[in-house]
Amino acid sequence: MMRKRKLITIIIAALCLMCGCSNGNSRVEVGHTSTKEETVAEQKVDFDDAESFETALNAGENLEGKVVRFVASEVHPQSIKGYNVWAGEHLNFVSARNPDIKQGDTVTVVAKTIESGMGSWFIYYDKISSVPAENATELTTCLKSEVSETTEVITEEPANDTYESNSYYDVVETNVFKNSIGSTEIIDKVLAKQTGGLEATMIVYSPDGKVIGKYSDDIFVTEGKYNYFRYSFDADVSNAKFDKTVRTTSSIFDGDINAVEMVDYNQSEDDLYITFKQVADDLGPFAKFKLLFYKGDKIVYTEDGYFSVYAENLTGKDTTDVASIWVFGTDYDRFEYIFEP
Repeated sequence: MMRKRKLITIIIAALCLMCGCSNGNSRVEVGHTSTKEETVAEQKVDFDDAESFETALNAGENLEGKVVRFVASEVHPQSIKGYNVWAGEHLNFVSARNPDIKQGDTVTVVAKTIESGMGSWFIYYDKISSVPAENATELTTCLKSEVSETTEVITEEPANDTYESNSYYDVVETNVFKNSIGSTEIIDKVLAKQTGGLEATMIVYSPDGKVIGKYSDDIFVTEGKYNYFRYSFDADVSNAKFDKTVRTTSSIFDGDINAVEMVDYNQSEDDLYITFKQVADDLGPFAKFKLLFYKGDKIVYTEDGYFSVYAENLTGKDTTDVASIWVFGTDYDRFEYIFEP
């Protein structure tokens, strides 16, 4: 049975977003994206039922930020994406935390992030608190939010939070190199201060201010452990300016946070063979390995892959399997292993 893991949350006073600036056009939005109760006023419900909301989605409308009311047809608390509330034909309202919604409840939410996949819509949302029936269409400008089950309070001032250093991590190393097809890879290695899901985006501008590239990467960081953001650009970015942002996400993971260890490795011709051992009972279906290859003190290559694909014989605690990684043309003298749940 898959198991939901708690993500560390942040108490803040307004929209649960912290913004800051640093030198070099970088900014940060480090906040918690999850189910919250919001007190609201003076904003009407945009969609009174799931059917009209789904019809608009299918028509290609951008509905992020819209308010929708729906009836929960089913509630699935142990889905891959977390707490999944079904509505309409193909609507999945998902959250990392228990939304306190029961089958048959009428719920009003603000759609925050909407994703499409497998023929369905996945909506990450903020739950709006109940209002009297006579005022049911008079809803929000966000005045306050309440986040329950807080496990840690972050006290840093928002102005101190930057892309390079914030409440979730510090960038400890940055490397730039060309990959085998000539694209520029930028690697920001981070050391995590707390555990949670993050999504970073880098927009690249030419010296005359034109956008010449954009790349995003989402990772899951574990307190005290290393991980990295990877960005790839086809354009020449040697004289470019960079606008870097990062935000928390409602990433859901199953299994133990340190479920697999690397116990051995060897290279034979162009193949690197890594022996992995599962050291915990639960290995989530999306758990992956990430590798940083070094030549001297420089990162020269990265590789990653899901254990379910590369090491499918990890089927329980104390089982082992070997992953085969093709490293043709990679000149390295060591590599680092990172586990990402």
